[in-house]
Amino acid sequence: MTTEQPSYRAVLNTEHTARSFLPSILGRLSLATSGLALVLLLEQSTGSFAVAGAVTATLGIANVVATPWRARLIDRRGQTMTLAVLGLTHTLSLIALGLAGNAGLPILLGLSVIAGASSPPFGATMRVLWSAALPAGGMRTRGFSLDAVAEEVTFAVGPLAAALLAVIIDPFASLLLSAACVAIGTTLFVTSPLSRRQLGTHHTDYANALPTRSPLRSRGFTPVVITMIAPGVILGSIEIAAPAVAESESNTLLSGVLLALFAGASALGGLLYGRMRLQAVLERQLLVLALAPLIITAIMGLIGGPLAALIGFTLSGLCLAPQLIVGYLAADERTDPRSRTEASSWINTAVNFGAALGAVIFGATTDSTGPGPALAISAVIASVILAICTPFLLRLRHADQPE
Repeated sequence: MTTEQPSYRAVLNTEHTARSFLPSILGRLSLATSGLALVLLLEQSTGSFAVAGAVTATLGIANVVATPWRARLIDRRGQTMTLAVLGLTHTLSLIALGLAGNAGLPILLGLSVIAGASSPPFGATMRVLWSAALPAGGMRTRGFSLDAVAEEVTFAVGPLAAALLAVIIDPFASLLLSAACVAIGTTLFVTSPLSRRQLGTHHTDYANALPTRSPLRSRGFTPVVITMIAPGVILGSIEIAAPAVAESESNTLLSGVLLALFAGASALGGLLYGRMRLQAVLERQLLVLALAPLIITAIMGLIGGPLAALIGFTLSGLCLAPQLIVGYLAADERTDPRSRTEASSWINTAVNFGAALGAVIFGATTDSTGPGPALAISAVIASVILAICTPFLLRLRHADQPE
């Protein structure tokens, strides 16, 4: 293991990457603010957390379900027009949700489906640009690391900004902030030189090329996708465990501290991983990085108490961003370059599915067992998923290439 020479500044100075990266972060800030903004607005207008939860859950489900289809469309038709249409639709649907706060539930659910399905995949499309602009190896790893860290920061800052704006002005202002972020972010992103070059497989340059292979049919990719469910389970459990642990200790502030430690440690882990040059095969790195938080979470749950939670959340967080980075790198390495947006999106879909599963597992067990044992049970479920994937990942060799 050696330290890579190029700096993060060198990555951002490469071929217009900063011109694309900064707008993509602004666009992702919309997703980080819209969830809480919607909950606050709908609870204020309807007086029901049940309605607010149903609408935001529908938006999230629509986003997850549409992810691979959106990505496939972008790979085929290019980034500029597809992202522009998605960005415009998403912006208008968020504003419509804000204006229709007192409308009936069917109208709100319909608008939330449109908003979720049209959410622009800034993360996946930006990772395509990192791959296009940076050579494989240390530079690309650093690009993905910077991307993962920045995304962690947006999801730490976004809800805070939404809450502050809701208090200072009103929740509709928070939703307008989210709509503005996606509108401006989309406009700046699709007009960047790197994004304009992504013309899609329908372009005449691909007229005589072989048909694009689906990422899920690429050798070694499906086990990577399924493996990424495991860290998602831990993520979903921890997001619900933080307020549960805080409530058990009668200390509301502890919830924010725990989640801040988790997010901050994840960002630090991503920065540290980007500065390393590991020789191990990506799939084997993924196994180690996925196993570590399972052990940490199980031990934290079995010990219990606020001190164990503070230490466990921090150590688990250190592994999250590196797991995402390795997952994206494996997707990039093992799939057709023409379907990179879809490949990266499948990684996101797996993590999001795992997070939903983890939230369900933790929520279903914590009332009867307490937050500590519920975390341990979540870790066991994630371990089963990892155990199923391990033989397939270990068979893969560094010399393997996508078929």
